[in-house]
Amino acid sequence: MRVTRSQKTREPSKSDTEVTGDLSVDVEVDEANMLKETELAAEGGEADLTTAKAILGLTNTITEMKNELKQELANFKMDINQKLLNINADIRNQGTRLTEAEQRINELESANTDLRGALRHCLTQQNILQSKITDLEGRSRRNNMRIFGIKEGAEGSSMLLFVNNFLKTELALGEEIDLQIQRSHRSLGPKPQDNQPARSILVNFQRFDIKEKVLRAAWAKKITFDGKVISFANDMPTEINNKIKEYKDIKRAPKKQKYASDTVPARMRIHGTTGHACTKRIGSGGGHEERGFSVNLPRSPDVDWEQVLTRDVHWNRMDSTERVRDRLRGFQRD
Repeated sequence: MRVTRSQKTREPSKSDTEVTGDLSVDVEVDEANMLKETELAAEGGEADLTTAKAILGLTNTITEMKNELKQELANFKMDINQKLLNINADIRNQGTRLTEAEQRINELESANTDLRGALRHCLTQQNILQSKITDLEGRSRRNNMRIFGIKEGAEGSSMLLFVNNFLKTELALGEEIDLQIQRSHRSLGPKPQDNQPARSILVNFQRFDIKEKVLRAAWAKKITFDGKVISFANDMPTEINNKIKEYKDIKRAPKKQKYASDTVPARMRIHGTTGHACTKRIGSGGGHEERGFSVNLPRSPDVDWEQVLTRDVHWNRMDSTERVRDRLRGFQRD
């Protein structure tokens, strides 16, 4: 708390006493000289007496002004000293607060580094678990097949009977074959309006080999229903379907130039006149630009948080090895 003159009276210092003493001596000398001049003027007559009185009044005025100036200088010095003390106290307080802030920042940086490492580990484990779940879901859908293009309500009262008759008739499988269809229904979701695409039909077979036989027969010929082309596909997990949608433009590029192509895990094989050539990873464009195919690389809407957390920032803490190297560089000779 700041202390003003009204709250505390500072004791005069040695320098203040010296200044006051010098001024007092000067005043006493001046007064003595004035008195001598007054006495001499009184001896000289009435005119000289008037002059002596004027000189004496002037001397008193000068003395008062000197006293006031001396008091103001003393007060000014006391104020300056007090302000300097307050400034020194503020500087010490700011230094203490700055030290505390640096300590807190250091602790936060250490905690941030540890938390980023722990979070990266959790994300890695989460990706591993997600991959396993997707794999298990894909295996559980192996006996499933989806049919696209059949309008809503065409199945009548029994979807199972409709699908069984439709497959045997359109694929010419024969009435004697048992497709062993366990379940058949529309994909989950609200029923669309008349002007919207119909929901796909999900068919679950008891045996995987029969499902593959039906699917290959469907892919080998063009099937229509009520004037619309019907398509067949494997039932894939959502993550796989999203990847297929992302790379559909890349897969169409070779077909536009009448090149056959197929996909293997994370790669694309293009069949040319001189044989097939396995491209680079699909995510990098597959080398299509080198072969004259104009493609747009897919951009996944998902954020790669592992890459975000791995990215360094300017205030990242250096490990002990890098810190020692940085110090040793200061002693390196040119």
